[in-house]
Amino acid sequence: MDLLRSAFARVGNRIQKRPLLTLVVVVGLIVVAGAGASQITSVTGNQAFVDSNPTLERFEDTFDRGTMAVLVRGDVTEPATMRAIDTFDRRMETADRVVSVLTPADQVRAEYGRIPDSQAQIERVVGDRSSTVVTVVLESGLTQEEQRPVYEDALDARSWAAFPAGTEVIITGQPAFSAQLSVLIQQSTQQLLGLAVGLMVIALFFLFRGVRLRLLPIVAVFVGVIYTFGAMGYLGIPNSTLTSAVFPILIGLGIDYSVQFHQRYEEELERAPPSEALPAALAGIGPAVLVAMLAAALGFGATWVATLGVPAFEWFAQTSILGVMLSFMTGIFLLTPVLTLWVRWRYDAESTTPRPAVDDDDELSDVARFLGRGARFFASHPALILAIAGLLTVGGFYAGESLGTLADFEEFFPQDLPAYVNLQQFRAVSGGGDAARYDIIVSGTDLRDPETLRWMERFSAAAAGSGQVVAVESPATVVAGANGGEIPATEAGVERALDRVPPERRQQFYTDGYAHIVVIAESDITPRETLSLIRSIESALELSQPPAGVEADLTGTAVISTPSVIDQIESRDQITGYGVLAVFVLLLLYYRDPVKALAPLIPMLFVVGWQNIYMAAFDIRVSPLGASLGALSVGIGAEYTVIVMERYFEEKRRGADPLDAIETAGARVGKAITISGMTTVFGFSALTLSPFPIIGDFGYLTVGVIFLTLVAAITTLPPVLVVLDQLRMDIRAWLDSDGVETVLDAD
Repeated sequence: MDLLRSAFARVGNRIQKRPLLTLVVVVGLIVVAGAGASQITSVTGNQAFVDSNPTLERFEDTFDRGTMAVLVRGDVTEPATMRAIDTFDRRMETADRVVSVLTPADQVRAEYGRIPDSQAQIERVVGDRSSTVVTVVLESGLTQEEQRPVYEDALDARSWAAFPAGTEVIITGQPAFSAQLSVLIQQSTQQLLGLAVGLMVIALFFLFRGVRLRLLPIVAVFVGVIYTFGAMGYLGIPNSTLTSAVFPILIGLGIDYSVQFHQRYEEELERAPPSEALPAALAGIGPAVLVAMLAAALGFGATWVATLGVPAFEWFAQTSILGVMLSFMTGIFLLTPVLTLWVRWRYDAESTTPRPAVDDDDELSDVARFLGRGARFFASHPALILAIAGLLTVGGFYAGESLGTLADFEEFFPQDLPAYVNLQQFRAVSGGGDAARYDIIVSGTDLRDPETLRWMERFSAAAAGSGQVVAVESPATVVAGANGGEIPATEAGVERALDRVPPERRQQFYTDGYAHIVVIAESDITPRETLSLIRSIESALELSQPPAGVEADLTGTAVISTPSVIDQIESRDQITGYGVLAVFVLLLLYYRDPVKALAPLIPMLFVVGWQNIYMAAFDIRVSPLGASLGALSVGIGAEYTVIVMERYFEEKRRGADPLDAIETAGARVGKAITISGMTTVFGFSALTLSPFPIIGDFGYLTVGVIFLTLVAAITTLPPVLVVLDQLRMDIRAWLDSDGVETVLDAD
């Protein structure tokens, strides 16, 4: 510990001697970070929740030709409308990445060689329709970035086609959805960042009184955010729905670090000259804030470990870890040199006398005294305080069993997103859409053998037994349809039947040595029902007994992402356990004292239970993102408890008894952690205004949990410290009386 204090003191000395050079380096790194930020890409939709999977990749490379659906509603058979469809068709067929365009205009042109002027002639070919679907088939294996230009080409083609007035043309499908969602994520990131900064300015202006340059911490943390953007670009971490929530979180946490450095520097200036104040401030508060930062990073790390295989959560955790580390660094290397230059400018830099304190606000002084007396009261009644906290925790764990969940991927994003509204309209007309498809890729030999096709029929019959399955399409369906409703007796007969199938249709089920089965199910089913359906399909595959040498694998983004999301929610307690264990190990390695490692965590364990009561009271559902909050609250809250504990033992080393030490710690540090805690609440509250429900709910949850963490640090840590400290002294006395050497440190 002394070694770490010395290291921070040396850093303070270096900055104090060369503050301008330090700032030049900080500014230069901003330029480097900007170049990295320009390399950030976006990943949206189910793709963000699906890790690398060989079966899925094989399916995407063979059969998963991305499609874009264009819903045309109106008098479709009116010649002007059909000519507009034909114009759209011809325009899109020349677009890059487009394999084919399937429209009713193809049938009309095949019949007449052109689009006739007679509506009756058109109706004789396509029937009387009030709507139709144009399908744009894309190349297989395209990334979302490669699909988005096709959506832009479709928008241009729609304008070029000049559909008649009164005809509604809706472009939907994955490329459209991905493009709109990507734009919304970028806008949301910028808006949340701006809101967080604005709210933080208000919080610092009104709460962080009695210090010089009170808004400087927001500058430091904003530079930390810029560095984080740059690191994302250089490390290839994409922006996604969940990643956009990181930056308000970083502002809230980064402000904490800067406020602690700022507050301690002001305190040291009251009793030491400027040349000594900065090294003393960093030596005094630096180790505690470092431990707090590492604890927060470990909280995010617990989320990372518990969600391996789910990219969106991994990116969220990775970005958060980078962000808290970089915000900690900017709190030291940007904030402190600016403060040093400011003090030199306002006062005599060579003076050996302490600087006068900025006039403190009487109200804040009253708050400090109130917090100190409150800490003494809580420490004086440990049985009562800890019993109340424990009962609330038990009640919280009971309440947690009845909390609702937010597991449906389609509820993660705004329900009024035009692409989603269009998708719902498309489903209403077409009776399904991508959300209702479950794909099976079949590999092996003799995929066109009649026995293999008869197995596919057996599977179709078994799968149809599930009430959620609407239909099953397979090579057997195609072959039987081209052969009078029966499977040919020989493989040669199968080949002749397939020759009668249009190439586009045939390629949907046979290509590159693989076969493709599509299970079409009801589109409006819950995630739990989706899991049940997946199990039913897998059971049907097993019961139907594929022929020897034939393997069938259920795949697709929905098949992989839905179980991942539900597993994340159900592993909520496990993630919290990881966070607690990681922070405990960190504190134990740092302090080498079980009391100091355990004491800061006990209030956080109370919060884990209390947050369930808060969620139940405000009807906040458990989301995949919210499931990680237990670990995060342990990591984030450890900052408040560690800082109070450090000050408690510092006062004890000066000779104070336990109650006097806890009162002084509450008065001197309680105000600082209250200010930093409330500014963190302000920063996190920006999340509540996110257009994404999953982030909005997470915002309400984090605001409540950070407030509860602050309450726990103020109310339950004093009695925990006094009780554990007394217990340690009793154990030490007992061991000493028996002549046993103890590893417990004297304080």
